[in-house]
Amino acid sequence: MKKLFKMNSSVTIDEFVTVRITGPYNLLKLGPDYAAVRSGDHIIEATGDDLIVETLSEELAVFSFESISTISMKAVKDGQGAYDS
Repeated sequence: MKKLFKMNSSVTIDEFVTVRITGPYNLLKLGPDYAAVRSGDHIIEATGDDLIVETLSEELAVFSFESISTISMKAVKDGQGAYDS
């Protein structure tokens, strides 16, 4: 199926417990209490208690926690690996 519109990425934090990524992304790491995602030129990492993956589709990811303890966003350059310095 051909996409009609190019979608830009957005990151939304709802109620300090849910991280929603809309648009193209790559899942980098996922564990029982953390998730790391690359969206465009940014890496978003979230950690918290009791991670639940609500949605993980082509252009939508929704991660919910009982509570988020840390969230960070880091810009990366084109061609730079996800965790390169």
